[in-house]
Amino acid sequence: MSNRPDLADLRVLGASTTEVWAGANEPASRGLVAWAGRAIGDDRALAVRAAFAACKLVTDTYPAAPADAAPKSYIDTMLRMVQAWLDDPTRERQEAAMKTLDITRQQHAWHGREDLPYAWILEAVDHACLTVWSGSDLSIYITPAPPRTCAARAAGCVFRALVASGTPEADAAAAVVAAVADETSN
Repeated sequence: MSNRPDLADLRVLGASTTEVWAGANEPASRGLVAWAGRAIGDDRALAVRAAFAACKLVTDTYPAAPADAAPKSYIDTMLRMVQAWLDDPTRERQEAAMKTLDITRQQHAWHGREDLPYAWILEAVDHACLTVWSGSDLSIYITPAPPRTCAARAAGCVFRALVASGTPEADAAAAVVAAVADETSN
């Protein structure tokens, strides 16, 4: 597989992956999550950059105040926390990102009956924030997956947000793959 797989490549990879996650419930998104995790590797800074770059593809389309999700101000604050850590990757910035994350939310995009773009954007941004503090000794009552997994899931959520908003799957895959690959090839 190339370092910039297309939709067909992602579907093949997704059909054979054994790592299952509720947010990637079909072959294309499963393949994207698997590919992104491999491309990112074990470098936290690279993982955060990749997650942030993917999120930037969709966050401008998040509504100001959806009736059943966090307001846009939450998204903007989360992105500022991620950017602050990228600018100055300190423990204090990690902790600030951790404290900003709403860990009490019980409804996730994959629980809904509809594929709502803004719900997937919220998931993507939450996973980008999780990428910042996962693997650290900072703790609350949840323990996030490793940085590569959190970032890969953020990318998968961005793909789902794009598709849910009407972007053809091939175009959505190409955009997310490019965002992640541009960060991982530097």
